[in-house]
Amino acid sequence: MQNNATPAWTLILVPPSPRAAPRRVGVKMRTVRMFAMLTAGLFAVLASWMLATSDTAVGLADRLAEEQRLTAALDDTVQSMRMAALAAEVAKLPPVGMMMPINGEITSRFSRSRFHPILEVFRAHRGVDLAAPEGTPVSAPAAGRVASVGRRLGYGLVVEVVHSGGVVTRFAHLQSSLVHAGDSVTMGQQIARVGESGLATAPHLHFEVWLKGTAVDPVKFVAATRLATPVGTVH
Repeated sequence: MQNNATPAWTLILVPPSPRAAPRRVGVKMRTVRMFAMLTAGLFAVLASWMLATSDTAVGLADRLAEEQRLTAALDDTVQSMRMAALAAEVAKLPPVGMMMPINGEITSRFSRSRFHPILEVFRAHRGVDLAAPEGTPVSAPAAGRVASVGRRLGYGLVVEVVHSGGVVTRFAHLQSSLVHAGDSVTMGQQIARVGESGLATAPHLHFEVWLKGTAVDPVKFVAATRLATPVGTVH
């Protein structure tokens, strides 16, 4: 009669002591297969866990890099906003350290009422007259933008420059202009030449300073900007 029983494995257990006799243990093939399957399953689980851990680490690294990029972008945005806010605040302040447009003797000061030598009437003199030879260069007292260049009744040829903080400077009785409307100018840049245009008895520069729509004494205003005192109260 043929034996169809499942072949068995024989394990020989060798004791650590040479005096003890080895033992033989029979192991069924089914048990060997189950052990092999269990081992293979454990290796599969371990491999899956290692792969998942690796993917998670890569994902975390990518997210960390993205967060760092976002943080850098936000920091740049905040810095840009701070600079824009600072520039806006500076634009609200009058110029600092202004200079007189020419070096000349003051022949007529700022006054609420002055007798006009040609019209022979009393009226406000909203600037100062500075005597100088015809053709003398006129310098911008501070950085700004040329608002207008043209002739006006009584003033002759006039150049107006807009500065920060609501300050406007006006230069009248000019011989010629060296700038055009819309030009940006720097402090000390030559913008015109002294003349005798308009109602004038001799070559001179009529220099005015307007602060937020109100004429102020140019000499006191320029001095105040150089001393860093509150110029908004100078009249």
